[in-house]
Amino acid sequence: MTQRHPSTTQSADPENVRLSVVRETIIPVLLNVLVGLIVVAGLWITVVPPESPGRLFQLALGGLVVLGLCLRSRFPWFAAAWTGVVTAVGWSLGMTEDPFLVTGLCLYVAAERFGTRLFPAWLIVLEILLFTSLLLVSAEGAEARIRGIILGAVIIGAAWVLGIRTQRMRYETERNARAQERLRLARDIHDVLSHTLGGIGVRAGVVAHVKSSTTDDLRSALQGIESDARDALGQLQVLMRQERSETGDDAPPGSLPELVRELSQPAIRAGISVVIDADESAQDLPAIQRTTAYRIIQEALTNVIRHSGAGTCRITIRTEEGDLRISVLDDGPGAPLASKNGHGLTGMRERAQLLGGTFEAGRDANGYRVAVSLPGTAGRVHSR
Repeated sequence: MTQRHPSTTQSADPENVRLSVVRETIIPVLLNVLVGLIVVAGLWITVVPPESPGRLFQLALGGLVVLGLCLRSRFPWFAAAWTGVVTAVGWSLGMTEDPFLVTGLCLYVAAERFGTRLFPAWLIVLEILLFTSLLLVSAEGAEARIRGIILGAVIIGAAWVLGIRTQRMRYETERNARAQERLRLARDIHDVLSHTLGGIGVRAGVVAHVKSSTTDDLRSALQGIESDARDALGQLQVLMRQERSETGDDAPPGSLPELVRELSQPAIRAGISVVIDADESAQDLPAIQRTTAYRIIQEALTNVIRHSGAGTCRITIRTEEGDLRISVLDDGPGAPLASKNGHGLTGMRERAQLLGGTFEAGRDANGYRVAVSLPGTAGRVHSR
């Protein structure tokens, strides 16, 4: 069991904290300041203010707009109201041509975090008030004010709708990710338990139907069942540790041929002759290929034990230009269930497709075959 060096861990944690603070706090504030200054420079300072209250008052309003934009990450509702009032004051005094652009940026964040409806009542009322204000526009400078009011109404409405859309898209993405994670975990647990329980069932069945079994035979069978159960618990513990550590490799340590020899032991104990034909390049595979191949072969052997009624099973492992090709062939008559897309076949197919590989299962002239091809590109990328 490897031990961590205390000095390394202690020195790394403060650094991670500092990077997190910079990434989550300082950088967003600097970006908001930059955006605010660009808006003020382009839509406030370029407007010649009236002699009273003058340029200084205009700059003060522009600074308040930038300050409100900096608050949108933590207080988006307050920031939207703040910038909206300041911009409205600027419009009333003829000091800006900002069509509530900063207010729209704040509303976008508020909608993304707290919005529930695409067109809430308050937004409809606000849009009506903005368009009603068109009736109060005086003839002097009417064109610029009308354009500003219309553009402001469009920006505020679009910002809210885009924020709601972004929120819903993120929620849908997270929900799909959780569903995929549940499917993956269910597939892993199914692979571990079905393989072991299949072997235990075969052992128990043999002992139950052989009337001439002696006490030593029964003791040996029970010891084997105990060993299989402990192996299953060990694999589940490895799987849970992998889920917590997110290492991405849930197969036991060792080369793929060695792991396949261990996987074949329940089949051998069930009276099935297992032949493993693996080339030398299969000894050293990328982690993602090795793990996927391990789980697929594990499930294929489980099906052989439970459904095939075979006397011989041949496992072939080949690598061709980085691609891993696996074949599991048994000579049994099979069972009706084996031809259907049960959880085992579905899980094997999903594992292969996750790497961009192919999966085939069905009867041929020599028996029932499971054939898988896993591309080497995905494996090389994950193993860097």
